[in-house]
Amino acid sequence: MWAVALDKVGATMSLEPVQINGGPALLIRLNGEIDGVAAVRVENGLVTGLYYVRNPEKLSRVARETAMSR
Repeated sequence: MWAVALDKVGATMSLEPVQINGGPALLIRLNGEIDGVAAVRVENGLVTGLYYVRNPEKLSRVARETAMSR
């Protein structure tokens, strides 16, 4: 996991590599709370999609799934 200080907004951001729907993604936390997930779709070795999800309803499922995979 990587952590970055965001002095101007008074926050700490951390990035954790995870798998979402079988593909690579980053779990992004601000001050320890999940802010979003950046997911990448890869087809034939090429990035064909980049998605950032912040919907709290969808992220609540990510939090449970991430905790169970550790």
